[in-house]
Amino acid sequence: MSYRLLIRSQAKRDLQRAAKYYEKRLPGLGSRFVAEVESVLNRIEQNPLLYQVVHRDVRRAIASKFPYGIFYRIDRDNIVVFAIVHLHRDVDAWQDRL
Repeated sequence: MSYRLLIRSQAKRDLQRAAKYYEKRLPGLGSRFVAEVESVLNRIEQNPLLYQVVHRDVRRAIASKFPYGIFYRIDRDNIVVFAIVHLHRDVDAWQDRL
């Protein structure tokens, strides 16, 4: 089955905010963060069932080089990403978006 990846505006803001933070820390680090998240999003799109269910029908993929989780649901033929959050600071922030 082919899925279409949809990224909600809140998740896009999460990504932009984190990239800006990393870029301030070290030039180029923000770009590396974005590339890592895009890589995870590509894996999700290719095989959305690969990642574990963490709450009801919500799945979480974890970036390997940064402490961020990508939270998403499968809704028919769509993958809906609704949060990209730091796993040590914003542990439960994604639950408010359900």
